Amino acid sequence: MNTYDVVICGGGVIGASVAYFLSRQRDLKIALVDYKYPGNASRASAGGLWSMGESTGLGCGVILFKTLSKQMEESATGKTPEMKPHIMPEPFFDMAMMSNAMYPSLYKELLEKHNVDFKLERTGLKFVMFDQYDRLYAEQIAAAVPNRQEHVRWVTQEELRAEEPQISPEAIGAMEFDCDHQINPYRLNEAYLEAARQNGVELYLNTKVTGVERTGNKVTAVKTEQGQLNCKLMVNAAGAWAETICKLATGYALPVFPVKGQVVITEKLPKMLNGCLTTSDCYIAQKDNGEILIGSTTEECGFDTSNNIQYIKELSMGALKSIPALKEMNIKRCWSGLRPGSPDELPIIGPVPGVKGYLNACGHFRTGMLTSAITGKILDELVRGQPTCVDIKPFSYERFLNDEGKMIGAYHLETAL
Repeated sequence: MNTYDVVICGGGVIGASVAYFLSRQRDLKIALVDYKYPGNASRASAGGLWSMGESTGLGCGVILFKTLSKQMEESATGKTPEMKPHIMPEPFFDMAMMSNAMYPSLYKELLEKHNVDFKLERTGLKFVMFDQYDRLYAEQIAAAVPNRQEHVRWVTQEELRAEEPQISPEAIGAMEFDCDHQINPYRLNEAYLEAARQNGVELYLNTKVTGVERTGNKVTAVKTEQGQLNCKLMVNAAGAWAETICKLATGYALPVFPVKGQVVITEKLPKMLNGCLTTSDCYIAQKDNGEILIGSTTEECGFDTSNNIQYIKELSMGALKSIPALKEMNIKRCWSGLRPGSPDELPIIGPVPGVKGYLNACGHFRTGMLTSAITGKILDELVRGQPTCVDIKPFSYERFLNDEGKMIGAYHLETAL
């Protein structure tokens, strides 16, 4: 019977990062269990390290805002949110910036020690403006982050055309976050996993978790298709499936739910973009292999992973508006990923009250790639009983409990507005 110090449930970018950070000292016996359900979010990610962008509602945040606005406008209540930037809470902002700052050294470490390359590119993130309303929105975003102005750069129309020659002449300028960059999401996930494997982590891939064993209030083993894995501690990094794992391990609900994102990707193209772009319609990122990724929708429809031609058309038209040359492109494929949403869009990190031998590392919604590095570091600190580099209280499970300890987490993204 296999016995481990830590068993990690979930091999997406969060679980893989936790495995890597825990294994760096090579003093723990670790197993990672993963099963590729349709819609795994890590393979559908854009790979944006958009710490400023995601914290201020750009990237997927703009699309989320527009989607919810439309839904609420069409609802019986007729309530439409006021058009204002969707600024994330300061604790998340700080955490995102800290994580983003880790990637240059992490890139060097993984490349030099483990010969894995996750293709870190310094691109910046430009919010491309087409009219006075886009400019007003951008100005509101910039005004909402007065203490981070050193990362905000205003780009004139002429400068934008010079920096991005393929941009539409209809664009009137851009606001750029110069600290936001990109990686290849598949390569980052695989880099963490391969480095963890080299450090001695045992990988149980294509393996379902079938149960969790407890003795009293302590988790003692994870049951899998390949047998029982005894453990001192398990980590729930199961992405959109985290609530199922939590219930198996603790018997308690966890407010993590799937949020579908549909994505379009082109055939490999010559270099067309020098940086990552986002608009009020979509984001556009050309990856290291030449493919251009256009994303993404934000939909709450359970574990459905089908594609909808209307959404694919809307994303494609949004990209064409910014880059007219894409009219000649061929769509290579389109697919859907299921992000692990939480009611307040914040990750859920740390223990569940009253349960020993169990830690959450889930609910990262649209920022798993960005915050994987800091999450791995935090989990390593928690497992070793050390003070954490980030105050995890804002990310605790307890924030969804009332004074009687009952779950009050709402399951709808509207509450985040």
